[in-house]
Amino acid sequence: MDFANGREFVVSLLRNSVLGLAVTSAAAFGAVEASAAPAVPPSGTYFGTLSISRSTGRIGLSVDQRSWVSADAVAIDQCGVYDCHIELRYSDSCAAVARAADGRFGWATAPSKAEAEQQAVAGLGESAPPFPDLGSASPRAADIVATQCAKNAQ
Repeated sequence: MDFANGREFVVSLLRNSVLGLAVTSAAAFGAVEASAAPAVPPSGTYFGTLSISRSTGRIGLSVDQRSWVSADAVAIDQCGVYDCHIELRYSDSCAAVARAADGRFGWATAPSKAEAEQQAVAGLGESAPPFPDLGSASPRAADIVATQCAKNAQ
């Protein structure tokens, strides 16, 4: 084998290696791309998010958004203060938020509005308002402060 033929062989081998690497990389990228979650949710999926400010008691409750990102953004915007935190994400159902007499929050999701509200109140139990309270100091059930149901919920 002379030097010229050896060089052609090395160049040919190098060219085939680069081509093989390019094809393998493209196939691997295509497989990763194909397995990624779809950017658009399945038809009929509606998302919602609950955000709460512990310092002010303000809430944001989004519903019927087409992605988690937009549901989160709407809830934070509705809450409207610096310390709003996402507490709950839900889809294709109802969400309810209750507030106890002592200021605690409770929330729940369920297939129906009535179930979500009942679960949010039950999760808090009865509580008495902090002292001093001009009303009764007897324990009482929490109050529903917000409820939202997706378009496709019961």
